[in-house]
Amino acid sequence: MTPARVVPGIAFVLFASAVFAAPPAGKLYKWVDEKGVVHYTQTIPADVNQKSNTVLDRRGRVVRKTDAALTQQQIQAIETDRVQAKLDAKKLEEQRRRDNALVNTYTTETEIGEARDRAIAGAMQARQAIESRYKTALSRLDGTAKQIAAQRKTGKPLPEALAEDHAGHQREVDKIAADMRAKEGEIQRLRDKYEADTLRFRELTAGGKR
Repeated sequence: MTPARVVPGIAFVLFASAVFAAPPAGKLYKWVDEKGVVHYTQTIPADVNQKSNTVLDRRGRVVRKTDAALTQQQIQAIETDRVQAKLDAKKLEEQRRRDNALVNTYTTETEIGEARDRAIAGAMQARQAIESRYKTALSRLDGTAKQIAAQRKTGKPLPEALAEDHAGHQREVDKIAADMRAKEGEIQRLRDKYEADTLRFRELTAGGKR
């Protein structure tokens, strides 16, 4: 008589039945190795604790499921997303604050244009004052430059005081020139700001909505 054979397809059923018949206090771990093979064991290898695994009771019901530990890259990605979300929320809140200030400050686009003109006029006046200082500083620099040129024609050594005066005037010219460029930048930023405010005000009040 041919010996009875265990059908391969029910091998797991026999194994699971034996394991699930373990005492109530026992635990059964279900985990997958690096090759994708599913394992059912009474104990769990130490390295698997860092991977996803499932604890089953003796009837095969899930008692606890543990997700795999996050990698350093995943942790960093989560932190990056958290920081970005915080920045986005802050940016949105700041935009709401500016929008409220805009519609509470002006009632028409004409008022924005008038405010722009006043702001630019003040900045232009300040620039004219800087330009006046710049011309005076240039005149002083030109004066010492002429003195130096005349002194060199005599073939005599250049007086130290004259050289220091000329260097001082040059530093003053450079500083005032930098101030003038900064003021010109401020004027351009004012133009850009009020242009942006006008466009945003138009969006916010489109259709008579505030």
